Amino acid sequence: MQPIFIQHEPKRVYSKACVCGNFIFLAGEDCKDPKTQAIRGTTVPEQFDFTYQNLKATLESLGSSLDNIVSLTTYVTDPRAREAHRRARDNWLPHGPPSALICGVQLADPEMLVEIQGVAVIPDKS
Repeated sequence: MQPIFIQHEPKRVYSKACVCGNFIFLAGEDCKDPKTQAIRGTTVPEQFDFTYQNLKATLESLGSSLDNIVSLTTYVTDPRAREAHRRARDNWLPHGPPSALICGVQLADPEMLVEIQGVAVIPDKS
């Protein structure tokens, strides 16, 4: 089984995802506009929505979906963001995959408030 590394467009210094078999390992997804790389949203709830939109687009481009996420780790800069995290996760991932929330971190860009890393599966087409 050979891993396939999926690059960002425009290219960044790291892969967006790695597909290995029917697993998709997602790099830390963020709220950046996929074309311009501009940070979208100034509040935690706004950035969660843009981040989940980006996750959705990435997974769908690889033959999967948000429904196929099997694990996630969410990073937020502000420990008070727990409730916003819960609301966003419940809205975007009603199937409730295992997840961890890491609070009080410094992300790669000072304007970013949220980052999500995850694992999903590509469903069998049978």
